This record gives sequence, C-alpha cells and structure tokens, in this order.
Amino acid sequence: MVYRKDFLRAPRETSAAVLAAAVALVLAACSGSGAPAVRADDMSHAARSAVAQGGTLHWAVDALPTTLNAFATDASPATTLADQALLPTLFTLDASGKATADQDYVTSAEQVSASPQTVVYTLNPKAVWSDGKPLGVADFAGQWHALSGADPAFAAAGAAHADGYDSIASVAAGAKPHQVKVVFAHSYAPWRSLFTPLYPAAATASPQAFTDGLKTALAADAGPFTLKGAAGQGGQNTLTVARNPRWWGDRAKLDAIAFTAVAPEDAASALAAHHVDVVDLSRAADDSGNTPEATAGTEVLRASAPGYLALAFNGGTGLLADPQVRRAVADAVDRQAVADAVLKPLDLPAVPLGNHLLMGDQQGYQDDAAALGASATNAAKLLDAAGWRLGAHGDAAPGTTRVNGTKPLRLTLLTRAGSARDAAIAKLLTTQLGQVGIGLATKAVPAADFFTKDVAAGDFDLALVSWPASLFPVADERALFAKPQVNGDGSLSVGQNLSATGTDEIDRLLSQAVAATNPSDAIRLTNEADIRIWQAAPSLPLFQSPELVGIRDNVRNVGAFGFATPRFQDMGFASGKGH
Repeated sequence: MVYRKDFLRAPRETSAAVLAAAVALVLAACSGSGAPAVRADDMSHAARSAVAQGGTLHWAVDALPTTLNAFATDASPATTLADQALLPTLFTLDASGKATADQDYVTSAEQVSASPQTVVYTLNPKAVWSDGKPLGVADFAGQWHALSGADPAFAAAGAAHADGYDSIASVAAGAKPHQVKVVFAHSYAPWRSLFTPLYPAAATASPQAFTDGLKTALAADAGPFTLKGAAGQGGQNTLTVARNPRWWGDRAKLDAIAFTAVAPEDAASALAAHHVDVVDLSRAADDSGNTPEATAGTEVLRASAPGYLALAFNGGTGLLADPQVRRAVADAVDRQAVADAVLKPLDLPAVPLGNHLLMGDQQGYQDDAAALGASATNAAKLLDAAGWRLGAHGDAAPGTTRVNGTKPLRLTLLTRAGSARDAAIAKLLTTQLGQVGIGLATKAVPAADFFTKDVAAGDFDLALVSWPASLFPVADERALFAKPQVNGDGSLSVGQNLSATGTDEIDRLLSQAVAATNPSDAIRLTNEADIRIWQAAPSLPLFQSPELVGIRDNVRNVGAFGFATPRFQDMGFASGKGH
C-alpha cells in the first residue's frame, strides 16, 4: 500500500505538559478495566471423532490469490488461508490472541537470554517439507535474509520488508540437534510473530524465487495439506489443496479443500444453492446493508473480527492540520450511535472500540477513549477556543456552519462507493458534526481507487478506513502512527501514516513496547502509547469489524475464527451427514 509523501507542513501538537497530565488521569481511570463484551469467535466445534473421513470442502474466496507469498504487497486474505493450510505456523493463536507453540513444528521455542535477546527453537524431528527435506536452520536463515532489508536485491524484486527481521543479528544451528538459535541485535518483544509462515530455503534462495517463484507455486510445503498443481492452473477458478501424504501430525479429515473464487455479491446465493460450503459474508453485508440470514441447510456464524473501522483524519494539510479541530471532530462523533447502527442488526455486541492498538478480545486491552472529551459540548468548546464561531452570539440555528473570519468549517468524508454501511455511517456523521457547526460533504469513490488514488493523493479530510489488527502487538502498528520525517526539500515522508501526524513521545513509547520482552511492561507501554494517540487524534476507532461466515450446516470446525488460528486437519463434514 502506497501513501503520499508530499505533505508540505508538519501539524501542530498539544503541549507535552498538558498531555502528561491527561495521561495520568486516563491511566487512573482505566486501571482494572477489562475487555468489552465482544464476541471473540463463533465456530461449528466438533471433536475429531465426530468428523467424517473424506470429502472436498468448497471454500469461497473473493478472488484467487495472486501470490502465495504472505509478505508480498499483493498478498490477500486468500493468500493467508492457503498458506495456513500449506506452510508451517510456529505459533498458533487462541480466540484472545494468546500464542502457543505448535507442537507439530516446534517442540519448544523459548527466550533463553535477555541480553542479547536469544531465542532457541527446538524443531519437531518429524517435520519435513514435501520434498522430504527436514525443516532446519537453512529455512530460518533464508527467510531472515529475504525479509531483513539488508539485501536490496530482494526489495528491488518486490519483496516486502517485514518488521522484526531487521532486529535479528544472527541465525545459526543450536547446541542440540534440530535446534535453531536466533540472536537479536535489538530486543524484539513480539518475536513469536517471526518465521510464520515459514518458507523453505529454496523459496528464499534468490529474489526471483521469493517473488515470481511464489506467485502460483511453492518450492515445497509442509502442512496438513499440499498444493495440488499451480494456483488457477488451466484457467480454473479454484486453488485446490489435497491431504499431505507426508504429514506427520493428526491426519487431515478432508481429502481436499477447493478455494473457489466467488464475487462478494454472489456469496450468499452460492451458499444457499450449496455450490460452496464456506463463505465470508462480511463484505456482502457491508455492501448491501442487509443482515445475512441462514437458508435451508446453512447457518451464519458471527464474531468480532481481528480488525476495526476507524475515522481517519488528514492532519498533514487543510483544516485538520490543527489538532484542536481534529480533537473537536473526534469529540463530536457519537461512537455508540455508530456502533448501534452497524452492529445491532448483525446480532453482535454494539461496543465502540476504545483502543488503536489492541482489540477488545486481545490480552491487555483497555478502553482509553476517556483521553478525549467525547461530547458535543466539549467539541463546541474546543472549536470556540480555536476561533471557529457559530455567529455573533453563538446561538445560530442548527445546521449553521462555523466560520473563522470568512473561512467556513467544511470537511470532506471519503467513503467506498456501493457500500451501504459506509453510506449509513456517513449520514450519521453528517448529522453529528452538523450539530456542533461542522459541515460535512461525502465523496464516494470506487473501492479499487480508495487507497491507491484518493487517499494516496490526499484528496480527503476524513476517511472511513478498515485496518487489520496486529496479531502480535505492536509489531505491525508502529508505521501507522510514526511521526513523519522531513525530507531535504522540506516536504514530509509519511510512509503508512495516513494522518501525517505524530510525536516523538508516541514513537518512543511504541519502540519501547516493541522492545519490552516482559509481557506486562509491553502491555503497559502499549496502552500508554495509545492514550497519547487518542490525544493527538490521528484517527478515531469506531468499532471492531464484524466477521460473518456462512457455512453448510454439516460443516465442522470452521466458522468466524476471530484471532484464532484455523486447524485445517480437524475440518470436515459431520459424521453420518451427506457431503
């Protein structure tokens, strides 16, 4: 994803003294706060003994993956699904995001030293690639080399740099057989996120092998399933994975899984007609605004997804470069009303998200929204103080737009064209901001252009943006809030920071959180950083996105996984039921 780098001026920020005082109050208010009542997952759970042997599961995806490289810029949810069935996952997550070493691949994975940070992986001696080679140090070293950013040839070929790999100093064989020792140059708390998925050494042997070589095939795989031919081979609209005959763990119940391309608008009808067995209905619900309903022989499972919808603010230029105006906009939004409108019809808990960095069902979550005033009254006070007036006596009629001199306070909201959800939220926001004298115009653009053209060009004041959560906070999130850097010509490089805002303090806290190998310290620093982010107001979290999955009612161990890692070898059809 590419974001613009041509902002011309840095935003002003609230004074450090004011922030520090507010942080102390928020921390006191949040102490002991627990996770909101989100629905972590919703599964068709069954014991392996209750799952029939055999059959092909037809799993709908929006489009076939254009790459099997999870680290490529064009990787998609379909890439992730296929990789989870085919490649080693060293740590699996439960519904709350807790990581546990996958015994099929590593019998242990432990930090054995804090200075320098050293992790020793003891590999399962039974773990082998589909070409018969055992998993080993060469696979770890190759992936480190490809993703660390040290070799510009990989970047030039289109391989993405992955956070954490640049913190590694060395990868070598451990003291005992089947061990891999990883020594870090810089402490990296979310080390469990590394080497997942793990690619065979042949896939990282050259930049071309790691990019073009992974577009439709794998040099070798090592999951409960193995790739059956090249992806999309012969013009087919399916990618099929078959039971891996070399698999050493619990034997896969299914003969095969056929990932099948089905357009989101056709997803519900394809399930109703029993053309597919599993389909994600989240996008279809967003676009149509209709609540998915079960039909004969199907059911709909509902959970809070590992991701969230936010109102992103463009603080690099325009009226929202003033942090007081950003905070006023944030305060004017009734997040509960937005959550009610979207989540209640879906039979999900209507709970606003209170954190930029942690989801409501993740360990360490706390609601930090108290860092903002969150009321129309407070928004009006901020706007008054910033010089935006509603008239000579401040008693203009509802709908009157504030002015500063002769300049009106009017903003543009960017939404995805064709999204009923976005349209409904835009209508609510227009009313809510209008009540405090902020004019709002909605600009709906094609979904394909949303990021690549409009957001990249900075053609917005506000935008409804969906972000995936970091499975291992805050490994993937620092770039979203990193303070923009000044170029030689005076312009700003913002990287992935949509708002083009930031502070040295936020950068410091996020860096400390990433380096804190003590889990309680990492959680504390993450939430302290989040409080500062709320106060800088680069974006406003609205709610955790809904995850809606339709399945045939005879499908087992599939559903709305939330943070949980799918266990593909347990998936299948109910014993005694046709499939």
